[in-house]
Amino acid sequence: MLHTLQSAPPPELATALATFEAQFTYPLGQGRTFRISHGEDYPRFFRAQGDGACFVMEHDGKVSGVVGVSLRRLLLPEGTEQKVAYIGDLKVDPAARKTWTYLRLAWAAFSWVGGNATGYGIVMDGTAATPDAYTGGCGIPAARKLGTIMIWQFPCRGFEAPADGAILVSRAEPVLACYRELSVGRYAPLGARPEERSEMPPTWLIHPQGLACGLVEDTRLAKRLHADDGRELQSAHLSYFAFRTPAAGKELLDAALGHAERWGHPALFVSVASQDVDAFGAVLGTRERVAAPATVFGGGLDDGAAWNVNTAEI
Repeated sequence: MLHTLQSAPPPELATALATFEAQFTYPLGQGRTFRISHGEDYPRFFRAQGDGACFVMEHDGKVSGVVGVSLRRLLLPEGTEQKVAYIGDLKVDPAARKTWTYLRLAWAAFSWVGGNATGYGIVMDGTAATPDAYTGGCGIPAARKLGTIMIWQFPCRGFEAPADGAILVSRAEPVLACYRELSVGRYAPLGARPEERSEMPPTWLIHPQGLACGLVEDTRLAKRLHADDGRELQSAHLSYFAFRTPAAGKELLDAALGHAERWGHPALFVSVASQDVDAFGAVLGTRERVAAPATVFGGGLDDGAAWNVNTAEI
């Protein structure tokens, strides 16, 4: 049976989904892995990004596959916006990979987005099968590599929120305006509802000269990560992160680490476009961090441009 979910599933299906996704692990730095739990409201993670839905294949109480989709706004390099499909969380039980499960999920998702072939998804490097290997046939639009990003996880210990006048706590509107300005020439997601996914109060930050901006949030209401030893990888996320100079980006990152620690998060994730890694990494020096590269796949968009991506949405 194919289920289309836009709200929390019945308890029996929620339990089956939890059992299903517990078998999948993902790389996080050298020799480390993690698994994902979407909790009792599986589609909530995708609703927080836009108009979201999850498609679930289930038979006799056992889930064999799932995929999530959000119709959301994407800022294009020339500064205009376009509604695109964000595809994520595609998982098929190994025992069902020679069945029709994947195609039924893909057809359902493609039909739900109205045949919109413009979209993207993000895959952690080291994932065994990437979208360019299983798209492009049977009515499924082909996905190709569009860009690369670096995900860094920083420990929050030892950082304090800066004094007033350094990095300012602001409202969403000026931060998003700054983000749009600093993201010209790049692809950048817009339109999310962080209050839908964040247990901590979303904290909007802006450099006083508009040289950097970001949002400190978490995803604990919609998705939690668990390390291979079972511990929750409780982390905040620095979303809507953009900077004009690496030095200003570092100031904003330091402020974000302080706010994350204040709300009890031992670590913070942030994504940096591959084009910025060398320059931004230089100002960070030898600061402790875990690095996890990832690739943006998609169709209907140009390749080669930088991507500002929110780790809270991967």
